[in-house]
Amino acid sequence: MTDARFALALAQFDKALARLHELLPLDETPIVRDALIQRFEFTFETAWKAVYRWLRARGANVAEEAFAVLPRAFANGLVTDEGAWSQMRRMRNLTSHTYHEPLAVEVAAFVRADGVRLFDALRAALQARADE
Repeated sequence: MTDARFALALAQFDKALARLHELLPLDETPIVRDALIQRFEFTFETAWKAVYRWLRARGANVAEEAFAVLPRAFANGLVTDEGAWSQMRRMRNLTSHTYHEPLAVEVAAFVRADGVRLFDALRAALQARADE
């Protein structure tokens, strides 16, 4: 049986990821780039929180912060590329504190090339293991 808090967190992650996917086919303009980065930020937040809820539902004692949750996601096989997720966390932290156009271009390129793929893989893993 799926934990109610986990189910809610997974639904929020799913919605955020769907919103991020909406932007992928659009040509990159400054407005689209800004929207992509904003949606990346809230997708990242809902992603690690879904993992946190999955871990807690299985009795794990883990702090409610991305820094603590992401290594546990790797250890539990929910993510397979710990380095890429560390890079994604770094990108998320960089975008939340300042706006610098070259950095925005770099983050948007990362999201399109790797970020969405990593989110999709995590979503699939969480859904496949929801009832464990």
